[in-house]
Amino acid sequence: MPANNESEREAYLIQGGLIVDGTGAAPYQSDLLIREGKLERLAPSISLESNPNVEPIDARGCIVTPGFIDPHTHYDGQATWDDRLAPSADHGVTTVVMGNCGVGFAPVRPHERDFLIELMEGVEDIPGSALADGIDWRWESFPEYLDTLANKPRAVDVIAQVPHGAIRTYVLGRENNLNGPASPEQIQQMAALTQEAIEAGAFAFSTGRIAMHTSTGGVSVPGTFAEKEEVLSIIKAMQAGGANLLQVVPEGLMGENPQAFRDEVQLYKELSIETGCRILFTLSQNNVQTTMWQDILTEVTNANAQGAKLLATTANRPGGLLMSWDTFNIFMDRPSYLTVAHLPLEERLAVLQQADLRAKILSEEIQSPLLQNGAQVVRDALNAIFPCKGKQIFEPDPSHSLAARLANSNDSAEGVLYDAMCEVAGGNGQPPGFLHVYMGNYADGDLDAVHSLMMHPDTVVGAADGGAHVNVICDASYTTFMLQHWVRDRTRGEKLSIEQAVRMLTKDPAELYGLSDRGVIEEGKKADVNVIDLEALSLHMPWVANDLPTGAPRLLQKADGYVATILSGELTYRNGVDTGQRPGSLVRRTS
Repeated sequence: MPANNESEREAYLIQGGLIVDGTGAAPYQSDLLIREGKLERLAPSISLESNPNVEPIDARGCIVTPGFIDPHTHYDGQATWDDRLAPSADHGVTTVVMGNCGVGFAPVRPHERDFLIELMEGVEDIPGSALADGIDWRWESFPEYLDTLANKPRAVDVIAQVPHGAIRTYVLGRENNLNGPASPEQIQQMAALTQEAIEAGAFAFSTGRIAMHTSTGGVSVPGTFAEKEEVLSIIKAMQAGGANLLQVVPEGLMGENPQAFRDEVQLYKELSIETGCRILFTLSQNNVQTTMWQDILTEVTNANAQGAKLLATTANRPGGLLMSWDTFNIFMDRPSYLTVAHLPLEERLAVLQQADLRAKILSEEIQSPLLQNGAQVVRDALNAIFPCKGKQIFEPDPSHSLAARLANSNDSAEGVLYDAMCEVAGGNGQPPGFLHVYMGNYADGDLDAVHSLMMHPDTVVGAADGGAHVNVICDASYTTFMLQHWVRDRTRGEKLSIEQAVRMLTKDPAELYGLSDRGVIEEGKKADVNVIDLEALSLHMPWVANDLPTGAPRLLQKADGYVATILSGELTYRNGVDTGQRPGSLVRRTS
């Protein structure tokens, strides 16, 4: 008889499913026996009678995949207090990679903790108050940080990278110019700390090189302007410690300076050829230089033909933000809006639609310089802003954009935005919606460029920023988007086969980070598995949860269709509901 408690179960038998094994091979029908945290046996039919104390999982009509691996998240602080790591855990993700873009929380001197929080808040939009309240600082060195992560069970496994911002702050000191040239002695210290972190179990080194990525106080991420010799020394130290991957977010990514982006790729080529290091950088289609991604991929192909090892991380969906009255919006700090901002949404919506208040808000200036910049971006992107109420949109027709609405209106751009926000805001008991502001990967009014990016041999799908930008995006659901849209529902262009999509979510990121124990369905591998009803798979609308420390808000999102998620042989999610099991841990690089 099956056990009554998840934690008492010795094994699971997944029966009748279609195995999509992560390798890119054609799916096949098979049962799958899981025991003692391993994928023990694959066979067309496995008997329950000969396997006592096994819990059956009915997978008929479902696909069975490896657990998904998200290579680009920012749970570095959240992982110290949160044992679930939603929204990633709600979408079949069983392993997350943290410490991207050069920001993180170790090493750190006690008097510089606040500065690392300011960096994370400024770059990744994670509320500083939540980080300050939630993080229980039990470390100074990076190895001590890893020990802290290792002491907390979770619903997912976590992998850490060494952030340049924290390393440089530790060595140069906050009281000095954190982005000034480093002395040979300081470079040597940074290299030594990097090697120490890698030897303790970190998988890679990360750096950020976008000047506009700053702390809340306006300081660019330390390392942004690091000279080649500094980066070269750190790479060599990382390799001495046993790792061989540099993750970087490049200057020029948003199309504002194409030559800067080309210069970055040239630098990566030189560093990679000189050291043999793999270098992974972020790439997407932007709204300024809409074909620049093609030029960059051509340069990557040429560089790799000359001996470099360059890869680009790309997203599988439009990039941008969700705008609403309860999250980010361009009216949020205007004096007349602030007089009603405290009201419950339904009451607020009623007064916002009064003509006199509407006119006052539209006539007022934005107070924050940062918000002024964001507002201009939004005003300039009306052709890629789409109302979303009640049902998710994935690849909308440009004729449904706010630009099309403005063309048929006598109103201003801000007036059209304001009214559209009121339209999707809910009211009368209806759930609130959003304006989807597509600031990247949608310059052509479709996702054909994204398809080309994903299919390129030198790209890896990721860039979802799980745990970051918590009040403006919820892209950690990209795994569900991949299967629902790209495999099942897309009508406006080429789709992906199920085996292509699953490989992009599993084996590809596993190989990138040298995770030889996971990423494929194969006997003897770690038992990280999803059972998914592909026909029932459906992303819910995002919603605002005030569940971060101090009650700070974040966007969360669930999905139907996840029959089971298994991590290390334990059932963590059943029919999309958290079972309470926490087999996840820190994964340390060991070879």
